[in-house]
Amino acid sequence: MITIAIITLLIFLVLGVPVSFAIGLSGLLAIVMGSDVPSFMAVQQAIRGMNSFSLMAGPLFILAGEILGAAKLSKRILDFCRACISQLRGGLGMVSVMANMIFAGISGSGAATMSAVSTLTVPELKKAGYDRAFIASMIAGSGALAPIIPPSTNMIVYASLTGFSVGKLFMGGIIPGLLIGFALMGMCYWYARKYNVDAGTSTLDLHVVWKSFKDAFFALITPIIIIAGVVSGIFTATESGIIACLYALICGLFIYRTLKLKDLLGIFKRATSSSAMLMMIMGISNIYSYIFARENLADTIKAFMLSVSTNPTVVVLIIIGIMLVIGCFMETLAATAVILPIVYPLVMSLGVDPLMFGVLFSIATVVGALTPPVGLYLFLSMSIAEAPFKEAIRYTVPVVLIILAVMVLMLIWPPLVTFVPNLLMGA
Repeated sequence: MITIAIITLLIFLVLGVPVSFAIGLSGLLAIVMGSDVPSFMAVQQAIRGMNSFSLMAGPLFILAGEILGAAKLSKRILDFCRACISQLRGGLGMVSVMANMIFAGISGSGAATMSAVSTLTVPELKKAGYDRAFIASMIAGSGALAPIIPPSTNMIVYASLTGFSVGKLFMGGIIPGLLIGFALMGMCYWYARKYNVDAGTSTLDLHVVWKSFKDAFFALITPIIIIAGVVSGIFTATESGIIACLYALICGLFIYRTLKLKDLLGIFKRATSSSAMLMMIMGISNIYSYIFARENLADTIKAFMLSVSTNPTVVVLIIIGIMLVIGCFMETLAATAVILPIVYPLVMSLGVDPLMFGVLFSIATVVGALTPPVGLYLFLSMSIAEAPFKEAIRYTVPVVLIILAVMVLMLIWPPLVTFVPNLLMGA
């Protein structure tokens, strides 16, 4: 079954069939042609893959992000960031990164974050003298923070597949996400200094900072409400998605009054479309999990890995390397759903910290979204900045290197991941 599944999957991908359909069709063909299992088992496994309480958090955070985006809270967040740091060298670039970091703590979706914030900042950045290629790579890098900074759709998928605590994964992503964000801000400073652009717009005005903070207050505390609720145990990560949606509606309809009831239909349509894509990938990918389990692929891979090395760090590095390569050719959530059920039992048998591995794995999937030929974040940022690929890729390489450097730091010094969750939620 495995041979049929992999060969037909590659054929479908080469023919340009959408990833979720390619996985589903190849899985179905593997079951029908390579076993005596009834074909309805494929449908049963697809439904089982979507039947997860923790996975419900994904669509809920997607909806919350859509509501807050439609309520134009991204502009208030952007104004606050502009008041704080636009006076610095490279300040406008830093503003875009900082706003993306804050909005990432609301939506959990890189594409939603990039669309909500970057479309507002690109005209200013171009006017300030930033090259469109640099803008595209910086947008892609800051948009990639959404799957790292909580709430993260990638971490929700990881938790639904492994049963590990979503809350701890959320907490574990905070410091690595901030490090990547600050490094991207440093990259903006370097670019502005090297090419003598964006010298700073004005001096720091505390009155303006305070005014913009008051205007954006209810938007800025959204990530705090989500994280505090999960950490305190008042509600689960899934329930926090419901809280986020309700809070977003209250902000849009009653506090800021930038949202109208007639806007809700469009919001629900967009959220439904994005959620359907997530749930379809998770459901259909479970067919592969069934095939791999039936063929004992996990044991085969475990034996191969252990023949290479029994050192847990080396095994983790090999797995991360595989994910980095696969992520170049497959949508990140689909790659996670297919690969994770195979490798997770292996790393657990070696005594690897599931929290560390979960955050590392989630970040590794982000790199795939920054690299061709799939590169969702890269190509979306190129579209927003109107930059051709051959120019944008030049500055995307340093962004990828920044993320890889943070991953290496995580392996060298695990408290970067474990300190916050252990402090707030216990070891």
